[in-house]
Amino acid sequence: MCEIMLTKVCTNSYQMNWYKKCTQHSMKMTFLKLCVVMLALSALSCQKNQLTESSGELPGDKVSPEGFNYSTTKKVALNIRLLTRTDQPLKNVLVSVYDPLSMEPGEELTKVLSDADGYVKATLNLPAYLESIVIDPAYIGLARKVNAYIAGSSVTAVIGGANGISGNIMIQKGTRSTMNLKSSRFNTSSQNTAYIYDPASFDELGRPLDREPVDQRVDMAALIQHLGNTIPEGSSVPDRHPEFLNTEAPTNLTITRTSDVWITFVHEGAEFLNSLGYYTYPTGQKPTSADQIDTIRMILPNASMKGSQGLGNLLMGDKVKIGRFKPGTSVGFVLIQNAYQTTDKSVNYNATKFYTDEHLNPETNNSLKRHNVLLNDASQRVFLVAFEDINRTPGAHSDQDFNDLVFYAQSNPVDAISPTGIPFVDEKVVDTDGDGVPDLYDEYPEDPKLAYNRYYPSKSVWGTLTFEDMWPAEGDYDLNDLVISYQYKFAMNANNNVVHLNGSYKPLAAGASFSNGFGVQLPLTAGTVKSVSGQRLSNNYIRLSGNGTEANQSTAVIIPFDSHKELFASNPGFINTVQNSGLVNSTTVDISITFHSPLQEDFTARAPFNPFLISNQTRGREVHLVNHLPTDLADKSLLSTQFDNSNEQKSRYYLTKENKPFALDIFGSFDYPVEKKAIYDVYAYFSQWALSGGVRYADWYADKPGYRNKAFIFFK
Repeated sequence: MCEIMLTKVCTNSYQMNWYKKCTQHSMKMTFLKLCVVMLALSALSCQKNQLTESSGELPGDKVSPEGFNYSTTKKVALNIRLLTRTDQPLKNVLVSVYDPLSMEPGEELTKVLSDADGYVKATLNLPAYLESIVIDPAYIGLARKVNAYIAGSSVTAVIGGANGISGNIMIQKGTRSTMNLKSSRFNTSSQNTAYIYDPASFDELGRPLDREPVDQRVDMAALIQHLGNTIPEGSSVPDRHPEFLNTEAPTNLTITRTSDVWITFVHEGAEFLNSLGYYTYPTGQKPTSADQIDTIRMILPNASMKGSQGLGNLLMGDKVKIGRFKPGTSVGFVLIQNAYQTTDKSVNYNATKFYTDEHLNPETNNSLKRHNVLLNDASQRVFLVAFEDINRTPGAHSDQDFNDLVFYAQSNPVDAISPTGIPFVDEKVVDTDGDGVPDLYDEYPEDPKLAYNRYYPSKSVWGTLTFEDMWPAEGDYDLNDLVISYQYKFAMNANNNVVHLNGSYKPLAAGASFSNGFGVQLPLTAGTVKSVSGQRLSNNYIRLSGNGTEANQSTAVIIPFDSHKELFASNPGFINTVQNSGLVNSTTVDISITFHSPLQEDFTARAPFNPFLISNQTRGREVHLVNHLPTDLADKSLLSTQFDNSNEQKSRYYLTKENKPFALDIFGSFDYPVEKKAIYDVYAYFSQWALSGGVRYADWYADKPGYRNKAFIFFK
């Protein structure tokens, strides 16, 4: 009998082996107890790998463990610090956080400004399936698009500082090979140029081994602020500073006295593994072709920053001496695009090259040939060289921000490099509203009360709420009686506090004959709210207070609409739940909420708050997400009636006896079931997700092979 039961549960050979061991040791009671435990665990862990294997029935009496709230999200605490190489904190840096698979503009999971001590702190509400995030300061001198893993319920890291990067950071490792590591320092490409590069002088990721001490005389915080003012990430230099690209503006270093020259790495904003070299020629005798350059000496075979989007090991402040030069010498530089080979530390000299002598560059349009700017930071007594590493021809996808590789040059004597004609950096920060956030990063540059926006789920992604409206009856469990797409926009100030909130709600489907309303309870007292506007109320069963919140509520309750049918262009009964019945569009309700004073940052992580359906315009008949409290106006006499198994003493709400929910919230878009198709018949792993308490198949709603029965999904 035991074997029959186990076979019905799963045919997995691992689990069957456990059964056989049980029968072989049946006389040993201790082991029998172990067998019982293992059989139970085996039943829980059995996977149905193909959609066709799904029985279409929720297994057992309880379909989920006690306490499981059916959340598709998780709370994660973000604790990041931004520092210069010399441990100076970087304040008012706007940091974006992304899903590693969704990193286009507008897909940010959140944005946060660093505080006066360089800390970036926030609480995030993230998809439960996410195991890592990408942190992008988008600030010169800091690693870009840093991958960080989520450890438990937090992400802690330092970006910058003496170690370059530390904490929950996922650092890629290079693979060192013994190939091409011979003692010869001379290599040639197809040109008549000798390349001098000794791989033994660099680590496996191309970082120089013979580095100078970090220069404490340079104020790194001021330097990178000047660069951020002058050539910020993503800002086109031709638009922002066209004078930098004038043919009269120098691009090479001109040596006027015998001097030693050093190069210090500052920043990499590229996805390539670029290589940097230098060449010299008598001042006034520029090479007319690349073949006239006798020798190129490699400075940085892999000009990639540690922890950034490339595979590199450089730190801001890494300094190397490139040589001693006589007066009358000009020093030019060449960036070799994506040339470093991590397998053997070699450099592909045949890759595309961009020279500081622009006439040697590949563009056919002379106005687009320049690939670097040379800038004078007089206060720091350095000369900055900044490269654009992608062909500037239209269609080649260059952003033309000229900060894909940034380094500075110094000399001893300090005045040995001629400053003649070299444009200065922008040292002054432009902050029109005086809130401490530079206009470059301020989304409200003329409003001192506002600085930037956050969105939930993101600017380009809307969440989805699905409801059964027959509560406390069970209904058909297709969870499409009301389907709502939503998005929240938080206007934040320079202290990362919430100044006002916009909520947008768009009904997508209504597989019901009822006329249902929709509300949201905020985790605030009603008096916290100054005003609410934008509601669509026309059925005379909702009463509002003077501030626009619902009357007679101790908490702030917002009612965006009192009947979904009023929002659809037509309302012929079931809407957008019957296949091939045509698509009915709806009106989006935009709610604006202001507060008497700014709210703490963690308010943003409470979204989507406590949303609920008002069933058939009966105000007391509220349907909430699992374990979300009913409002003051809910008819609590309906709790624990019919199929509802709520228990106020145990803080258990809106679940059946079998632990089935009446509503779901999905992070992102959701392809909901057609009419009369239960959600577990549509999504193969919904049942296993629920049974595991959310541990397994946290992405059960994803559009992946074997995850769904597309015949049972409503498609537009």
